[in-house]
Amino acid sequence: MLAHHLWFPIAVAALIAALSTGSLPGQEAFTHVVIDAGHGGKDPGSSAYGLVEKNLTLDLAERLQRVLTDKGFTTTLTRSEDVFISLEDRAKVANSSTEVIFISLHFNGHLDRSIAGTETLYWPGSENGRLLASYIQSELGRRLVTRNRGFKPKRLKVLEKTKCTAALIECGFITNRWESQRCGSEWFRQILAEEIAQGILRYRKI
Repeated sequence: MLAHHLWFPIAVAALIAALSTGSLPGQEAFTHVVIDAGHGGKDPGSSAYGLVEKNLTLDLAERLQRVLTDKGFTTTLTRSEDVFISLEDRAKVANSSTEVIFISLHFNGHLDRSIAGTETLYWPGSENGRLLASYIQSELGRRLVTRNRGFKPKRLKVLEKTKCTAALIECGFITNRWESQRCGSEWFRQILAEEIAQGILRYRKI
């Protein structure tokens, strides 16, 4: 085992080197973002109070696409209409590109209608996924006052099948009456898009 007195100078040197290049360990240089509007077609996702998850995710995906395009990224939507796409095919869209990250958008639901908040998920063991999720989740609390449920690893098939860095964002519980009103509002989804984009920008290596 490396002695502590040897490890510390090495760690400091690595940090200094990272700062000198303008990026921190784990950041990536990428130009393309694949945006995945969760659910679709025969798979509606969660529904409550007149809202259907598949409709909200598509609207949010289109908003995020516009924001990222304005910031110089190229983007691809896994779906641009109300159609069913398998999890494997969603991942294939990202796996066919280079210098890319994958962002999957969802709205949550729960039998306990008191539960609310946002959370960002990543594949267990993916350090880049953890970092990306942490940046996005920290941005979601800057303008939207809601419960911060944190960023956490989770074994989700779409994350497993995606080879590039990926994060899945749960943007609020539509089964919570108060939060469903916000999720159903265009202003709320626009702020979500802008904050997710800001988290992506923080993760990108300049």
